[in-house]
Amino acid sequence: MISVIADDFTGAAEIGGVGLKYGLDVIIETTVTGVSKTDLLIIVSDTRSLPPKQASEEIKRITGKLLKLNPESIFKKLDSVLRGNVAAELYTQLEVTDKKRAVIIAGNPWMGRSITNGYYSIHSVPLAKTSFADDPEFPVKSSSVIDLIGQEYCPVYSCSVDSRLPDKGLIVGDVNNESDIFRWALILDKNTLAAGGAGFFDVLLSTKYRKKEEDSNGRLKLGEKTLFVFGSTFPKSREIISRLKKEGVMKLNMPEAIYNNENFNPGLLDDWARRIAASLDKNRKVVISIEQTHSEEPGLSARIRDNIGELVKKVITLTSLTDLLIEGGATTSAILKSLHISKLFPYKELDLGIIQMKVEKYPGLNITTKPGSYSWPESVVFDNRKNH
Repeated sequence: MISVIADDFTGAAEIGGVGLKYGLDVIIETTVTGVSKTDLLIIVSDTRSLPPKQASEEIKRITGKLLKLNPESIFKKLDSVLRGNVAAELYTQLEVTDKKRAVIIAGNPWMGRSITNGYYSIHSVPLAKTSFADDPEFPVKSSSVIDLIGQEYCPVYSCSVDSRLPDKGLIVGDVNNESDIFRWALILDKNTLAAGGAGFFDVLLSTKYRKKEEDSNGRLKLGEKTLFVFGSTFPKSREIISRLKKEGVMKLNMPEAIYNNENFNPGLLDDWARRIAASLDKNRKVVISIEQTHSEEPGLSARIRDNIGELVKKVITLTSLTDLLIEGGATTSAILKSLHISKLFPYKELDLGIIQMKVEKYPGLNITTKPGSYSWPESVVFDNRKNH
């Protein structure tokens, strides 16, 4: 069994999609149960937004439990642009696994993401000048990978694949093309922890497995009661919401009285849930959105996610969803926590990072997740056109 620790849910799902490409049986868990028999076990640590000390403690606990299962390896899935507690989590995982160094490959040439001389760019635009600079929770202020990770916990090095690598610490690899990422995969040894994005994990699997024949992925067939939850603020999110609305999908934005008041009347959430359920019962697909952009409330993002999680729970008690589509890893985790879902079974990759999953607790429900910065497939819009 291969195991992976992912710091957020959509990253875990993306790794699950990579495993499906190679015909692996995949299970995603939010806690290590110790009873899963599978080819690829992915644990969601949900540590990206935690304080560093708390994130380290969680990684220590998860890694220790995974080691008892004797996995072939434990890959560390990081945010694709190195947001979150990268150094704190990797330093802890190195200690627990008794390894000396970690090789971090965050660049992905198939997505136009490159790292050259330690500087990250997306389609030749420096990272700090992309939409990631406006992330409300993790605004990217530098394109330097060393600046992004920091050196508070252990030494961090920026290296090319041709350079002499340090024996200890965190090594962030330059990636400019497909050849670079394959060469990084070949230099790993027993003292080195592999970490990074889904592209690197894909390459690592390719050294052991053969990919399945391509199936007809990309087509998203939605049931009668479909709920979209948009939890990110990327421009792509606003664009798809606008297109869905034009095709007749009902958009129900978070009421101002909930967004602007952390002590709002709980009845407002009940009212919002009833409106959503009523639309779903009339065979209207529904989009939940948060279009407000300004508030002085500390910790607003976490509170809003919790509100959305509670909302979805209320909706499911009022009507039987067939499909739940969620954008954003932190939003996904909040919803799953509210629904008490701790184990998911990925079964189809619709597009890069966009994965459909089943859950035992709700046998009639398909859950589809997507990282905030990725695009939904066109079938999200086209497959709704016939219904209205």
